[in-house]
Amino acid sequence: MATLREIKKEFFSLPQKEQEIILKEIYGFSKDVKEFLNVRLLGDGEEKFIEEIKKATESETAKGTPKMIKVINVNSILNKAKKSNVKKDTLCTMEWHAFDGYMTFLNDYGGGPDSYENKVYDHLKNYLVLLIEISNDKQNLKEELLGVENYLSQHSNMYNDHLWELFENIAAEHIHRN
Repeated sequence: MATLREIKKEFFSLPQKEQEIILKEIYGFSKDVKEFLNVRLLGDGEEKFIEEIKKATESETAKGTPKMIKVINVNSILNKAKKSNVKKDTLCTMEWHAFDGYMTFLNDYGGGPDSYENKVYDHLKNYLVLLIEISNDKQNLKEELLGVENYLSQHSNMYNDHLWELFENIAAEHIHRN
């Protein structure tokens, strides 16, 4: 198998017309490649990732019956978004929806697979880290974090004490700063 360097050299030695033909073939290769190129080159499609994550983390069907969240689908959507280099605020929103989806499932149905509890923790952690990283307004950050604190208060039970500990470890200093 050729190295990327060898492929680049060969590609750029081709006439422009042949490069365009190859690019068209690459574009048509798969839906994932199309999404990647749209996000990377046009900055288009980030909203689609948010909608996909919302749909993947719905915990009930349209008829109101419980629906298991497929961890592999949620991870796949997040990985595609990361590989497509979506903006950090888009990724932050996606992490919130993933967290909220798992949290809603656990609260609505009184529990779920152990992996859901792990995912709740992971997505909350990722969300908080990204939120702090992208925030350039301390007051807005404080309001966002207080909203998360309120959310956790409304969903408080003995099963998610570890979420409070995580929240306090990451966010408390940003809330209590003057």
